[in-house]
Amino acid sequence: MKPTLFATLLLSASFALQAADKPPLPVPLTLDYLFSLPAEMSPRVLASQAQQYKALASQAENQAKDNLAIGFQARLGQREFNNEKQNHHLAALHFGLPLYDFGQTAKLNQAWLMEGEARAAQIKAAENEFRLILMQAYFNVLLADLNFRVENEAMAIAFVTLDKVREDHLLGRVSDVKLYEHEKDYQQAFVKRQAAQADLRRSRMLLANAMGRSDAVVSRVSLPAFNLLPTQLKSIEHYLELALTQNAEINAAKQLEQASQYRIQSARAANKPTVRADAWVGQLSSYPEVREGHWHAEISLSMPLFDSGLTKSQIDQQRAQALQAKAELNAIEQRWREQVTNLYFQLSLLNVEQQAVEASQTFAVFNMDYKRALYENEQQSDFGDALVSISQADYDALAFELKRALLWAQMLFATGGDLVSIMPAQNKND
Repeated sequence: MKPTLFATLLLSASFALQAADKPPLPVPLTLDYLFSLPAEMSPRVLASQAQQYKALASQAENQAKDNLAIGFQARLGQREFNNEKQNHHLAALHFGLPLYDFGQTAKLNQAWLMEGEARAAQIKAAENEFRLILMQAYFNVLLADLNFRVENEAMAIAFVTLDKVREDHLLGRVSDVKLYEHEKDYQQAFVKRQAAQADLRRSRMLLANAMGRSDAVVSRVSLPAFNLLPTQLKSIEHYLELALTQNAEINAAKQLEQASQYRIQSARAANKPTVRADAWVGQLSSYPEVREGHWHAEISLSMPLFDSGLTKSQIDQQRAQALQAKAELNAIEQRWREQVTNLYFQLSLLNVEQQAVEASQTFAVFNMDYKRALYENEQQSDFGDALVSISQADYDALAFELKRALLWAQMLFATGGDLVSIMPAQNKND
């Protein structure tokens, strides 16, 4: 067997074992279960964590360079001294400690510290974004279920109506135009019903994929009860101020911009003197009693005089990075101001939309009673359209409730809140 084929089989077997180890999803699936999933299932969270680890490692590396270093130095060599060929061996411990570099290392360390904090804020933002994605996918499943019920009823009623029209057409009571009109209505209803049925599976597959469980099958879902949502909408200035001061992504961009300023200061200090202490202990030469002895200690100063523009180019590079960080900060702030503004005015219309939904439900109920009365008095052959109106009103009511919950969750995310705080206190089986 070829090595590549063997490795492929091993990799496939490992994936199969991992899939087998995953527990089945609860039935019914609940939103609080989704919120309890580890955020590491999100690729963006993992990428943000990798960036944080990189920043922390770079900070540790920079700190290590500024601390005591101990090493062993050895040399086997020869040299000419006083017209005489001599051994020039070395075996000694070296102790080195940077003492002062005019803030070059300290400023760079501060930059890495700020970047580490920025990456932590990005992780928080990615985690809440992951929950928002799960919430939206979960709501899509709920809507797909109810929409299928609406479209299935509409198709059934269209079919019953068409069947009656066909009988009347055979008896010459209905024209060809009327027959073909009902044929058209039924086919359109059938297409909508098939699309709704396909959406049942599509929405569930997308939810499982968002969960990082593409292997799982989502069957029933539970309708959440959001009783922790705000009931009053404050001024738009309030939400804009919260977003600019508490939004995790904005705060991360601010810290990255501040880190770039520290890097500029560090680069400027590169043409300043550096002071360090060094000591060697051991066999410093082949003639310790005559020349170097057994130990040597010194404090040295290094002063750059001319570097052919290297320091200036490094400063310019850091300035360019700072300018880019500032531009990204401005773009992120502008984007979130726009999102908060849009969310605010959508939330401001919720009361009006709720009145319209309630009016539609009231009409559907009274229309059902009216059509049933007509049917019972043999003034109408059926009241199927009224049944569809009831189901459609239920769908509109559910869509409104889920829209309200999602809008408030998005506003909470935009203003720096934690989505866990609006986790449903209970779940009602659908």
